Amino acid sequence: MIRAIIFMLKVAVLALIAVWVAEREGSVRVNWIGTDGADMALNMHLGVFLLSGMAVIILAILIYRIMSGFIRFPKSWARYKDFKNREKGLRALTLGLTAIAAGDKKSARYQAHRADKLLPEQNGLGLLLKAQSARLEGREDDANTHFMALMQDKDAAFLGVRGLLQSALDRKDYDSALKIAREALKLHAKQSWILKITYELEIRQRDMAAALKTLYRLEKAKGIDKDKAQSDRIAMLVYEADQYVAAGLPDKAQKPLEKAYSYDASHIPTVTRLARLYIQKGKRTKTVSILEKTWKTRAHPELVPLWGAAAPKNKSGSAAALYTWYEKLLSENSDSAESQMALAKVAIDSALWGEAKLHLKLAENIRTGKNLYQLFATLEEKTGRRTDYIQKYLQLAAEADPDRNWICSETGRIYDSWNAFAMPHGAFNTMVWDFPPNHERSLMLGRYNDNAMHTTPVLEAPAA
Repeated sequence: MIRAIIFMLKVAVLALIAVWVAEREGSVRVNWIGTDGADMALNMHLGVFLLSGMAVIILAILIYRIMSGFIRFPKSWARYKDFKNREKGLRALTLGLTAIAAGDKKSARYQAHRADKLLPEQNGLGLLLKAQSARLEGREDDANTHFMALMQDKDAAFLGVRGLLQSALDRKDYDSALKIAREALKLHAKQSWILKITYELEIRQRDMAAALKTLYRLEKAKGIDKDKAQSDRIAMLVYEADQYVAAGLPDKAQKPLEKAYSYDASHIPTVTRLARLYIQKGKRTKTVSILEKTWKTRAHPELVPLWGAAAPKNKSGSAAALYTWYEKLLSENSDSAESQMALAKVAIDSALWGEAKLHLKLAENIRTGKNLYQLFATLEEKTGRRTDYIQKYLQLAAEADPDRNWICSETGRIYDSWNAFAMPHGAFNTMVWDFPPNHERSLMLGRYNDNAMHTTPVLEAPAA
């Protein structure tokens, strides 16, 4: 509609111009000498002359355009063919990538060939399609060749890096995958998924110094939960300290442990290691300080023997004095069953039977469990009571819910002590102090199926 109105306006303007020219008064006389030498003249109305001139100009322009069209026809035809080929090539790319997503190997290979033929200069997506098609057919060498070629294209280099990264992850070549991931970070330093893969690979390769730096970048890019990042940071520092101790360099373990303790004073693996180190160095005051601080918020059985090791020398040899020393620990968290059980155990070892029974009863009012009833049975055995009482408590222990243990949150496997890596599957920072799930109670009896475990962390680049 708008085009029709514009056309009508153009026609109206031309008509007005023609009328205006026709109404001009005057004439034009043209004189020239004929072939026989006689003078010749042509008289023409001014309007007719002007209109004739305009007609000649329009005709000249028309003839020029027709001739130019013929001259430019080969180039115009070539452009048209390129345009159609580009359309067909892009459609082939779309169909090829769709076929890859659907797992259609034959169609993917055919469309990759068409795209390569129709888009000879469009290397990026065409190479990606050929590489993914080769991977789909299991031709990893060909796929890697295409991915390497992609890396030469500055606009598509990242696609090549991502393809090589996924290929390395699939064949479990984690050394190569880490190198490629770091190359990818150079191209896209703030991509959270690349940071996450790099971080997980550095953890897998036990490169904690690099992992700590990558974790900071990942946290800044909001690619990891803040609490998870803090937990991982502490686990890495404790692992570093464990490596120093294993290498016979306990002095070097102090710095990472103190740093981990500054992040979380209730992290039991940190506290137990740091307290043990302080005891070895004779730093009793520091030992007592960190144990008291932790016990206030998190009474844990692994702290109990350390508290005894930190007892003053004049108290460690006397049963009553040692009991009094543990009463101090109880006062820091008297509402905890662990506190009552810790003091009950000391009382049993010191032959303070009445005190032992009192604390066991108080613990039972807070929470029952296997360890509690086993202590009851031990007390009955020590005091020479009837065997039926002993059997009663042993039966209660067998029927009671399991106590807290170090458990891998991924597999449910139970461990005797905390470690940064849950073996044999090697999951990082998955051990938690918790009650075993009800359906995992058979693990307490050693009926765990190692073959059913998840053994490899999921490392995968997002699909194209």
